[in-house]
Formats: sequence, structure tokens, C-alpha cells
Amino acid sequence: MERSNFNLSQYLWWTERDSVLIAYYDAHLDKFTTPTDAVTVNLLYIQRPDKFLIPGEGPERDGFASGDTYLETTLDSSGQVTETTYLNQVCEIPEQFHESLIARVIANGYERKAETIPLAQHFMMKYEVGLKQAKNYSYRGRDGSKQSIAPMDF
Repeated sequence: MERSNFNLSQYLWWTERDSVLIAYYDAHLDKFTTPTDAVTVNLLYIQRPDKFLIPGEGPERDGFASGDTYLETTLDSSGQVTETTYLNQVCEIPEQFHESLIARVIANGYERKAETIPLAQHFMMKYEVGLKQAKNYSYRGRDGSKQSIAPMDF
């Protein structure tokens, strides 16, 4: 079987089931094989924030721990009963970008009526500016240094 898009032997990668898979494609045998050499692989990616979490709660796949209740009662280290509500949740998105999220919600609300479309466009522009600032922030180290990703062809 001839693969028209793979015409030379090369390492390939793809994502599947929350994993990065790496294989070597041999064009002469038309087979994929697992790499046998131990090689360091650097992955550069943009992390998506988890959903809101209660302080001290570990990130879960769907954003909440197994006890998905409104009020949770726990004992702290001194034996005192503490109640934690979802009003105490924290977000991984930095505070300076919360206003941009609100601008997007307001824009979506104004888009429902034809006479408020100009207001929707105004708030959408505020959201776009905040989104651009957030993307620039995500590419910078917290010390101000820039993280650069060089594009490559495989």
C-alpha cells in the first residue's frame, strides 16, 4: 500500500486521547514503528485553564472533585469544622483579564436585538483588545522575558 502523503522515512507525531504519540515511518516498508532510542522531546504548548476550583482542590478533568455539592464541610488541621461554598472558587485566569470576559458576555447580550448591535460591537472590541493582551501575557515569562516558538517543517 503506497501512502501518497508520506513519501520519505521520518519521525511523525500526533495527539490522541490526551497523549502525544511518536512513531517512525519507514517509507520502504510502509510501516510505522515505535522509536527504540531514548531521546529528549520538548513539547511547547499553550495551557488552557481549569474550570473554577475551590482553594486547595486539585484540578480534575471536568473541573470539580467527585463531591459536586454546593456546600462542603471539612475538618482543618486543628480539628475545626470549615464550610466551603462555590462562592470561594478561584480561577486560573489572572484578574486583569476578568473584565475582558465580562465584556464578551455583555456583547453577547447586546447582539440579541438589532438596535443594540453598535453596543455589541463596542464591547466585542473591548473583548478583542483584552484577548490580545492575554495572549501576549501568556507568551511571556513572569519576569518579562519572551518565550519564542520557532516554526519547523517535518
